[in-house]
Amino acid sequence: ILRDGEGTAGIAITASHNPSEDNGLKVLGPGGGKLSPDVEAAIDEGMDAAMDSAPIEGQLQSGRGDQVYLAAQLAALGDVSHFEGLKIALDAAHGAAFETGPRLLRSLGIEPVLLGVSPDGQNINKEIGALHPEALQAAVREKDCAAGIGLDGDADRCVLVDGQGSVIHGDALLLLLARSPGVVGTVMCNGALERALGDRGIGFARAAVGDRNVQIEMQARGWQVGGEPSGHVLLADALPTGDGLVSGLRALAGGVNLKERLADWSPLPAAQAGIQVQHKPPLVELKLLQALLKEAEEGLDGRVLLRYSGTESKLRVLVEARSQDLAQSWVDRFEQAVKAEGL
Repeated sequence: ILRDGEGTAGIAITASHNPSEDNGLKVLGPGGGKLSPDVEAAIDEGMDAAMDSAPIEGQLQSGRGDQVYLAAQLAALGDVSHFEGLKIALDAAHGAAFETGPRLLRSLGIEPVLLGVSPDGQNINKEIGALHPEALQAAVREKDCAAGIGLDGDADRCVLVDGQGSVIHGDALLLLLARSPGVVGTVMCNGALERALGDRGIGFARAAVGDRNVQIEMQARGWQVGGEPSGHVLLADALPTGDGLVSGLRALAGGVNLKERLADWSPLPAAQAGIQVQHKPPLVELKLLQALLKEAEEGLDGRVLLRYSGTESKLRVLVEARSQDLAQSWVDRFEQAVKAEGL
C-alpha cells in the first residue's frame, strides 16, 4: 500500500522473531521501506511526549491490505506454473502470515501442510517457526512434502527444509537466490558463500549486521539480492522489505531438488561465542587481542570476526576454519585473551 503511494507511513505491531512479550511498534516510511535511525529516534521522542497529551480520538477502519499484499507477492513470483501440484509444508510461527501464507500457496496450486497458523496473542514464535524448525522438519518427512518453508513472527525470515527434512543453511538460501552482478551479505556470512559465488562469477560484498545495512549496500551497488545468515533476504525487484515466503518460493522455483542443487555447497566449520564484558574500548587498542588476531590471520586458513554487540555487553567472536575443533580452539583462545585484557 505504501509502495503504491496510498499512505506516507505505516505502523505494525510485531514481535519479529521474539516472544510475544517483546511486541513493539515498527514504523515504515514512504514507499514501504525502513526509516533511518535519526528518524526513528525522533519518533521515539515524539511518542514519549505524546504519552503526556490527551488521547487522540479516531475511528478504526478495515482496509484491503491483505488483497494488496497477496497481489504484490504473486507479482514478485512471476511464472508460478511450476508450483502446481506440489505439496509444501508451511510453518507461519503463529505470526503475521498465518492467514495470507496458506492463501498464497493455495492460489499457486500448492497443497499446503500447515503449522503455526493458530495465533492466540501469546504463542507467536513459541517453540515453532524459523527459529524452531524441528516441527517443520518432522512434517516434511511424515507428510512426504517436496519441501518446507519456516517463517518467523513478522514473516520476513525464511528457513528452508528440503524433501529429506534437512534444514538449508541461511547462506545456502542466498546462494540459491543469487544473481549477477553480485550479492550483499553481512560480516556474519560464511566464507564458503563468498567462494561459491566467486566460482559462479558472481560478486559478493559484506555489510554490517542488520537488514537496513544490507539494503543500503544493495542500493549503493545497484545489486538485486542481499541478506543475512538468519534467512532474512532482501530482493530489490520483489517487495520493499524482506518477505520470507516470497524468498522461499523463489528459491524453490529453481527446483525442489535442493540437495542436488547444493551438491557443491559446504559451509566452512565455524565456532562462535558471546563474551561478557564490562566496557567496550576500541578493539584496535587491545594489544593481546590484536596480537592474537594477527597470528590467526597469518596461520589460520579461515576467517576471524571480532565485534561488540550492539544491544548487549558482549564481545562476539566468530572463527571459521578447516575443522570444527580448530575453530573452537581459536574461539577458546580469544576468550582467554579477552579475560587477560580485563574487559
